Amino acid sequence: MRSLSFPFWLALACLFSPVTRAQSIEPITAKQRELVYQIQPDGSKILKHEQVGAFYRSSSGATMNTLGKVSTLIDEQGNAYEISHHNKKASFVERVPLPHLRNLQGIKGYETVNGLNCAVRTILVNNKPAGKSYWYPTYALTVRREWTQGDSQEVEEMYDIKVAEPDESLLRIPEGYSIE
Repeated sequence: MRSLSFPFWLALACLFSPVTRAQSIEPITAKQRELVYQIQPDGSKILKHEQVGAFYRSSSGATMNTLGKVSTLIDEQGNAYEISHHNKKASFVERVPLPHLRNLQGIKGYETVNGLNCAVRTILVNNKPAGKSYWYPTYALTVRREWTQGDSQEVEEMYDIKVAEPDESLLRIPEGYSIE
């Protein structure tokens, strides 16, 4: 059962790039995945959905966040575009993070996630603790997020994270795509 819809990826991109333009921005290349599980009555989990993709952030602040056939591009000026690779089109969108994912508690401690010492914050869904967010402040990057809602658990994480300037071609709307 899926509790979040397509606009979530725009919110995800916004949360993965919360650095202001005045701060130093670490360029990042990373792989990422989203896993959705159905929780069984005995507590075991069945994988219902998996997507993989990539995340790129340039030192100028532009980001490209891709999972499956959908990408979100945020350019250096802060303009956001949802890109459908299936339809070969890009649509300008307003950057509005989903409220339930912005409702994070203060830092509860630190844990190592994918080799990085991350600050752990509680995610609230409907004002109740539902999961954790793992933030690596050195890179200004959310490395992992996991939460449960009803009988569904969702995990998003970045891995194989490198501080490296991505090729500029990865931070553009692809050639031949229409822009709406």
